[in-house]
Amino acid sequence: MTDGRIEVADGEPADGEQAGALVRRIALIALLSILLGFAIQGLILLSKLAGGITPATSTIIADLTHGVSWSLLICVGVGIVTAVSKAKPLVAGLVSLLVAPLAVAFAKSSQKVMAGLVSAAEQEPVLSLSAISVLRAVEYGVLGWLLARLVQKSEVRATRYFGSGGLVGVVFGGAIAFFTYQVAVSKGLSPGAVQIASSIINEVIFPIGCAAVIYSSQLVGRSARLIEQANAAKPA
Repeated sequence: MTDGRIEVADGEPADGEQAGALVRRIALIALLSILLGFAIQGLILLSKLAGGITPATSTIIADLTHGVSWSLLICVGVGIVTAVSKAKPLVAGLVSLLVAPLAVAFAKSSQKVMAGLVSAAEQEPVLSLSAISVLRAVEYGVLGWLLARLVQKSEVRATRYFGSGGLVGVVFGGAIAFFTYQVAVSKGLSPGAVQIASSIINEVIFPIGCAAVIYSSQLVGRSARLIEQANAAKPA
């Protein structure tokens, strides 16, 4: 281990083992992504309660469906391209760029379906679906590119992953949050502290969480490979 990296030499697993490891890693990313979705929605709910707003149960369920769907699709999409060790960062970025609009559309559709099932009042979005899709496509395209570079370099320092997520969150997520605020004001709306806090959690903190998901999956994958190599090196 040198310069914060782990070099894995020799003992390349067979194709079947590689496929199995990839499936397990994607499954782990999916599980962590779902947990991340719950965590983000929990933070948003806490911010609303702290601000004196108590959402209806039906609204909470609809928002939770939207948040978990978005988290699952975007983090798994980014995770798949970064989990493939030979994936080039540019390719990972382009795939992430394409996945983001699909994730936005699916999450919004899921929210509408759930809102209909639980009779939740539909909230009027500040930004159009096309606008938020384009903005998030750029945001997560850059995030996918940055994370793929770290994976390709076998980077093991958590700070690099969290830093990448934080950078993307502050620059792109912050821009989306600011743009959303400006559009809301131009429409005659007056976003309060609770709405601003929710926007920051969604746009700035979430990318850090997504980067943490990718880091965790890489850490588990590397640990598993090292254990397998250690076992293989033991005399029969």
